[in-house]
Amino acid sequence: APGQGEPAGAAIALAALSVFFTTMIGVLTGVKSTDQASLDVVSVYGGNSWHKLIKVQLLSALPSVFAALKIAAPASFLGAILGEYVGGPDVGFGPALVNAQQSLEVARVWGLALVSGAIAGLGYFLFGFISRKVVPWSSNGKAEH
Repeated sequence: APGQGEPAGAAIALAALSVFFTTMIGVLTGVKSTDQASLDVVSVYGGNSWHKLIKVQLLSALPSVFAALKIAAPASFLGAILGEYVGGPDVGFGPALVNAQQSLEVARVWGLALVSGAIAGLGYFLFGFISRKVVPWSSNGKAEH
């Protein structure tokens, strides 16, 4: 059993699941969207499958990976809250929401919901900022068009 202040298994599992599938789809979409001409250039210059993966496919997948991470960051936080909500520890956002709801503390429920949304939004905007710095060539990563 988790100790005081430690995350519960359900919270970790829901956070991990929400990140895994979102990110895996982003990686696969990015790798599949690699320009065939770029792969052909690597082949013409004697590159093998490993060179294609490292030098072309992973670079072309970066915009999709960061787009997936922008979605996964808030999803992981909200998944952890849901995991705490349905059977987690005695501390955290989930139990605090349950206690506030059961005590009919409407202002506290709204406050916790707004703080949760702000933290999730911060994760989204943080990965958006990192994306603009790491993959500036991407249409997703550009601040201005």
